[in-house]
Amino acid sequence: MDATQTIGIMAQLTTIKTFTYPHEAYVIRGKLESEGIRTFLKDEMTVQVYNFYSNAVGGVKLQVFAEDADKALDILDNVEKPSREVAVFCKKEIEDTLACPFCRSENISRMKKPNWLTLIPFLIVGFIFPVYRSSYICFECGKHWILKK
Repeated sequence: MDATQTIGIMAQLTTIKTFTYPHEAYVIRGKLESEGIRTFLKDEMTVQVYNFYSNAVGGVKLQVFAEDADKALDILDNVEKPSREVAVFCKKEIEDTLACPFCRSENISRMKKPNWLTLIPFLIVGFIFPVYRSSYICFECGKHWILKK
């Protein structure tokens, strides 16, 4: 490939999203390439070698060919809108707590987040007594839920 072909290809590329670090771009890049869209990462190696240059070079740029830009942006819109609604169930309502109550899949995970009550013992005694709030997520349907006693 000579210099004129390289310049022609670079002129056809469109930046559709920028990231601070390369590892953030890999997931989106994989999704676009699985949909048949060729992608390129500009300034990936510069930021990978010198992390602090990310802001100076404008981050890692995810680029696609100009004719694929609209399709790629549509895919990104669908990927980046996770549902943040959390359903609340009583343990009595659900007979199987090891399966998703929506799709019955067993591909779930329990997430533990510290509750604001964790700070009270820290302020009084000086050490943290962890109080966690548990929630669940299903990897099949993407729903979140909490179990109350």
